[in-house]
Amino acid sequence: MRRLVPDEERLTIFRIFAHSDWLAHIVFAILLASIVATIVVWAAQGIALARRRGAWLASALAYLSAVVVTAPLLAFVRAIYEVAKVCMGLVNVTPAPDLVMLAPAFAEAAMFLLVGALSAAVASAARGHLLIMSHAPLRAGIGDKLR
Repeated sequence: MRRLVPDEERLTIFRIFAHSDWLAHIVFAILLASIVATIVVWAAQGIALARRRGAWLASALAYLSAVVVTAPLLAFVRAIYEVAKVCMGLVNVTPAPDLVMLAPAFAEAAMFLLVGALSAAVASAARGHLLIMSHAPLRAGIGDKLR
């Protein structure tokens, strides 16, 4: 007969983060900071382009491109490191632990992949939006043809 784990023992996103090591906290902080910085860069450049002052557009696009490329790689490296720790634990412990003992590490690795993909997706969307907004003369020409 299966039963649910009591609430105080359930694995949640916050408990995964709370029980991870200091290096994981740093990587999570970098990835979350990149999401916040991406939103700030996108909003600032969007406002500048709306006012027809596209200052620092090339730098903003370069930053967003860097986030699109590096965030998933950083998350992937940390996730692989977490899986490698699980593998070393499996080899060094007899009898081998069951899946319940390994699930928190796999959940942490999945969280890294999720946050890295989210960071890249937000940066990619922001970059695409700024590129579209930066081609205002092209937009005006298309609008004239539709009338």
